[in-house]
Amino acid sequence: MTLRTSRDLMAWQPPTGWRELSSEQRHAYLERHGMRIPLRPADWEQMDHDRRMGYLSWHSRILSDTPDARAAKEREYRKDLRAWNVLMGWWILCLLVGLGIVWGTGAAGEGLGLRIGITLFAGVGYTMAILIPMLISRPSPPRT
Repeated sequence: MTLRTSRDLMAWQPPTGWRELSSEQRHAYLERHGMRIPLRPADWEQMDHDRRMGYLSWHSRILSDTPDARAAKEREYRKDLRAWNVLMGWWILCLLVGLGIVWGTGAAGEGLGLRIGITLFAGVGYTMAILIPMLISRPSPPRT
């Protein structure tokens, strides 16, 4: 079976258990069945950008979405999340040490208003400069 156009290629449905096959097993299956999935189909030049991206996404999913690749993405996510947690912990520790210096020592003098002002300034500054950007940049788990 020779598939040529992107429509023909993308109409092909992988067999049951395809997600569990390794890359080599996938290529062997395709060779056994006489299928060749080219990177660029015959109608590549006539395709618009969205169809090209859809085809490339399909191509990647069919040939590259192996159990090993998914496990590698999960390991990378866990590594990034651990680094993010360590950095958040570091920033919280720095904030608490700073507030401990203000409230626990005589560094700010005896004025209660000054201590409250420094605490509010540090809390708002920390939230705007560190907490909000860090929450936005938190790693997200890989899609399966």
